[in-house]
Amino acid sequence: MKKFLTYLTTIMFFGAVLSLSSCTDDDTGDEPVDPGESTTELLVKKFDVAPTLDGTVDDIWGTAQKLVGTTEVPVLAARGTYLNSDGEGTEEDLGLFAPYSGEKYDFTMRAGVSGTDIYFLLEWDDAYDSKDRQSWYFDATAKLWKQEHKYANTTDDKFYEDKFAMLFPIGDVTGFNASTCYATCHENLTLVNAKDKHTRHYLNVDGEKVDMWHWKRVRGTYMGQVDDQMMTYDEPTGSDANGRHGDSTGEAGYANNSQTLKITGTETEVSVPLYVVPNGTDYNWISIDDFGGTAKLIIAVDAEGVLSYDGGAIDPSTGGFEKGTGNKRIPSVTTKAFTLGRADISIAVNHTGTGWVCEFTRKLDTGDADDVVFDVTEELAFGLAIFNNAAIAHAIKPNLNMKFEQ
Repeated sequence: MKKFLTYLTTIMFFGAVLSLSSCTDDDTGDEPVDPGESTTELLVKKFDVAPTLDGTVDDIWGTAQKLVGTTEVPVLAARGTYLNSDGEGTEEDLGLFAPYSGEKYDFTMRAGVSGTDIYFLLEWDDAYDSKDRQSWYFDATAKLWKQEHKYANTTDDKFYEDKFAMLFPIGDVTGFNASTCYATCHENLTLVNAKDKHTRHYLNVDGEKVDMWHWKRVRGTYMGQVDDQMMTYDEPTGSDANGRHGDSTGEAGYANNSQTLKITGTETEVSVPLYVVPNGTDYNWISIDDFGGTAKLIIAVDAEGVLSYDGGAIDPSTGGFEKGTGNKRIPSVTTKAFTLGRADISIAVNHTGTGWVCEFTRKLDTGDADDVVFDVTEELAFGLAIFNNAAIAHAIKPNLNMKFEQ
């Protein structure tokens, strides 16, 4: 009888432990819940705390559903004109997005709201951190300073920066819910001027507006900002139509690092860099902080291409300025902070060696008529584009939908 009671007590003890353990798991939710994924919908999570904006994936992001997909660069018609300065007078039969056409990039996106702010995490596959954007090199044969091509002609002619863009309608925009990105895009326009592109972004109805977020690896790095832009109506006159603008207030965070000077002792004008960092190597932008310090203003150029600045000179014959390979090539842009309406979106990025991790945030409602208002009670159509070392050849993922967790 004593053995039986001991056995019964043991059974009851372990049963109680198991029962208590089960209740604990059910009540506290200790087991992590897989938030799942979607190929069309970005479900915006209600965060208890905001993620740290540092370009790393905090644990909080593991609670948000993933939007997964693949962007693709479309095939467009031949350029029909020259786009690069050295192609003047010739018609390029390359497709407008060649040699990127058909390239695909896998991406993952997550989003969440904390307080009055919305946060995004965008990741995509990319083996290279592209930041050699149209750098200045010296053509020793022509004895001229030139820039790497903005528009690639071949697969080994890509000298630009990585970028991404997102489009959101501000209020009702005709056709946007059905077509998103493609509602703003117009192809095969009649070429009005040389170097025009036959595909342009603008809206068809006067008064409508689209919010465009445009991150640029080189030009947005200085203060960790996304360029806040917009698309509006423009009269459809052909290739000179263009509805893409920066927001109404504020300044861009970048400018071309270029100027025109007369060759010393002549009336011949040539293009040369505006600023240079003497002895600088492998640098891709010159920030406003460098002006008057490490960066020197170029004030003269001679017939051999020697650039003069207050206190010294840059002699290209010493090497390092060779096309495509020179490690002293000079950046194409100067950078400063975006301001006012163009400075609403903050970003932190990290290139992992295999891809990009981008965390960015903005107020749900900035109070700016040029910005979309994120209403957590409404769904919102949007589009995504990824630029892999490309000026205009973007890989597109249209027809995406944003929905807020209730």
